[in-house]
Amino acid sequence: MIHWIKKLFGIRRPERITEEQIGRLPADKLCRKYIDGELASDMESEVFDSIMCAVELHAEVINGGFNQYYYNSGGERAQKAEDTFVRLGATRIADVVKRANAQYAASRDWLQSVWDGTNEGFAQGYKEKIFDGFDDEYYALMKNDRQLYTMIGRYIKQHPQEFLTGMTE
Repeated sequence: MIHWIKKLFGIRRPERITEEQIGRLPADKLCRKYIDGELASDMESEVFDSIMCAVELHAEVINGGFNQYYYNSGGERAQKAEDTFVRLGATRIADVVKRANAQYAASRDWLQSVWDGTNEGFAQGYKEKIFDGFDDEYYALMKNDRQLYTMIGRYIKQHPQEFLTGMTE
C-alpha cells in the first residue's frame, strides 16, 4: 500500500537500473520502466534523449499522423528520431521517417503559413493529404506501442553499458 501512495504522489524513488533487471525484465516492460523514470537513469544522457525522440514521434504519429507530429514539434527533433530508429535497427521505419522528413522540409514554408493556430489551419495538412502515405506505411510497420517498447527494450538488453554508465549514488 505504501508503494502505491508514494507512486500516486510522485515521491517514489526510482529503482537503480542494474544488469540483473536488464536481463530479467521482458523487453517491453524494461523499456516502459526506463522511459517512465521507474528505473533510475541519466535523463540528460544522449541515449535517453535519442530514445525519447523516437517515443515522441511515435506517440504523435499514432495519435494523429505525421501532420500532427510536425505541427506540434515543428520537426525540431525529427532527424534525431530518424537516427534513433536506425540505431534501434528499425531501418524500414527509419526510411518512412526519412521520407516524411523530406516531405515536411519541402512543404514547411507552406505549412507554416497555414498553421495559424486555428483548427482550420491545422486541418490544411490533412486536407492536402501531404503525409497520408507516410502515415499508412508507419501504421503498417508499427501496429502498437508495445512493438516500439519491445524494440527499445531489446536495444537496452543488447547495449546495457549505455544504460548503466554513470549510475552512481
